[in-house]
Amino acid sequence: MAQPRIFISYRRDDAAGYARAVNDALVRRFGADAVFIDVDDIHAGQPFSDVIQSSVGGSDVLLALIGKRWLGEREGAQPRIGDDADFVRREVAAGLANPGMRVVPVLLDGATMPEAAQLPPDLRALAGRNALELDNTRFAADIDRLLREVEEALGEEASAPATRRSFAIRWLAGIALAAAVVAAVVYELRSSLPAAQTGAASSGRVAVNGEWRAQVDYDWPGARYVERFVFAGEGDALHGSASFLGVARGVLEGAVDGAQLRFVTRTSEIGGSAADTAVVHRYRGQLVGDELRFVMQTEGGGSAHVPVEFVARRTAASAPADNR
Repeated sequence: MAQPRIFISYRRDDAAGYARAVNDALVRRFGADAVFIDVDDIHAGQPFSDVIQSSVGGSDVLLALIGKRWLGEREGAQPRIGDDADFVRREVAAGLANPGMRVVPVLLDGATMPEAAQLPPDLRALAGRNALELDNTRFAADIDRLLREVEEALGEEASAPATRRSFAIRWLAGIALAAAVVAAVVYELRSSLPAAQTGAASSGRVAVNGEWRAQVDYDWPGARYVERFVFAGEGDALHGSASFLGVARGVLEGAVDGAQLRFVTRTSEIGGSAADTAVVHRYRGQLVGDELRFVMQTEGGGSAHVPVEFVARRTAASAPADNR
């Protein structure tokens, strides 16, 4: 791997999910060789400390991702940031000691900048740096600003080279086309079904057809999204869409069995030094009263995930008709 120009510093139990999302966005803009993230760029058998220190020292920009647990508070002991052996401390300190590097604090989901008094001497200069914010409720706008700041720090033109712009345009167009196709399919499914099938059960099928929404807390810090589910079908068939991280995905392998339903959706994860990795999300739900109680398991990708439980509720617009 070539010497990276951008180093992502983060504490795993504080910002692992955001670190992956930021890495993916940077890779799409600047290329995999320009970005360092430990999970992708330290190979088996390599000395962890040496690789990190050499990568920090040769980079132009260090992004310090700061969540609400960045200091590493511990019961009965000083925060981990005060430990000389703490990797987060060593990374940021190395960046601050390099006069040619821009160190950018990135505050996640309402986290505040640590005060100088909370930091060891070699990190206190961080408290005086202008910070960016990254919030899941406005992630697209925040990540766009972060990319512009990094671009400026690297001394690159505001307009990317033609090949990069072409790739970005094709990527965005692909996302837009996929969303449009899903929306069109869902619209056709809903409009082609009798009104009773979009709400009330038909011939023994439980009333799962229609639109549902759920607040989902995924298994990484700060990852709270309002997801939308639109179901259609008859008998034991289930189709439609289910959003993941706010983006609609087509329902695959869907089935309804009594009061239970199951389906999968698919996404891809872009690694820092490898091709896209297929990710499968398996959903199992049960209709209890007016709630769909789900368990979702993510399989594949660069890290293991625990099952996520959440409750979806039908939107008012698609509530079953009152036939009394």
